[in-house]
Amino acid sequence: MSEPSDFNYDSIPVGYYDQAFHRRAGVQSKWHHLKFDRVRAEIAGRRAHLDIGCGAGTFIGTLDGEAEVVGVDLAEAQIAFARSRYQTERHRFEVVAPGPLPFADSRFDLVTIIELVEHLDPDAAAALLREAHRVLAPGGRLVVSTPNYRSLWPLLEAMVNRLGEVSYAEQHVNRFNRRRLADLLRRTGFRDVTVEGFMLAASFTAPLGWDLADRVAAVEPHALVDRFGFLLLGVGEK
Repeated sequence: MSEPSDFNYDSIPVGYYDQAFHRRAGVQSKWHHLKFDRVRAEIAGRRAHLDIGCGAGTFIGTLDGEAEVVGVDLAEAQIAFARSRYQTERHRFEVVAPGPLPFADSRFDLVTIIELVEHLDPDAAAALLREAHRVLAPGGRLVVSTPNYRSLWPLLEAMVNRLGEVSYAEQHVNRFNRRRLADLLRRTGFRDVTVEGFMLAASFTAPLGWDLADRVAAVEPHALVDRFGFLLLGVGEK
């Protein structure tokens, strides 16, 4: 696993994003719910799953017990939280130091990397994706999400930095658009690469009604979401 930016990630309260997810009220909570819904749509049917940069384990906690899932992260405190809240016989969590992933070649048929690559410099991001490629079995799938800096994300990020409890000003050191993310996946060995935008207006309607946001998400025109979505979803095969 690659070293992130110089930001002190231990300064983020343990379980901060997990608490936001489980609040089930407001924009931030609905944002995480809709984001995880979209990622889950890409991973059905996989049997051995590695989630890199799992943090407090929240995404893994939304998964059923059908697949074996291993979550890894650099932050020992977040992994301790994940183990206490989400570890099961099928879902486990490991602290992984920077460098090669401690797994055999072709160990998994799915790797997810949810909003991590923007925290790594370009060389470190490429090294991580090459490791993801190595541990994937032939035919395995990589799913990556990251902010879309060709959308209104920079404005949204500036607002969060100014008004939110956690600032991304020192965290996001690698800014992706659709072309850069697709190029990165192809350069690190992935084929059949697709990149699309997701996460548009729906989560911002959550203060008006938790279920209303889901209904808005269901009717948002795909072409608009793909072009203007705040996040990018990259998918590649080995």
